[in-house]
Amino acid sequence: MGILMAGLLMALTYIGGELAQLMLGVPAPAIQAFQGMLLFFLLALDVLSNFRIRFGTGRAAA
Repeated sequence: MGILMAGLLMALTYIGGELAQLMLGVPAPAIQAFQGMLLFFLLALDVLSNFRIRFGTGRAAA
């Protein structure tokens, strides 16, 4: 399910980016930077969801 949602989100950014270039005159590098950040955060979410990060003090080894 997550793969389908991520694929849909990426497809929408590609289509929306092309429309923003045509209608609003947004430069292509700005759209590509946004898509790159989106991919980075999707991958980071995948990595961080597999590992449990604990803040604070944990149990000390005896």
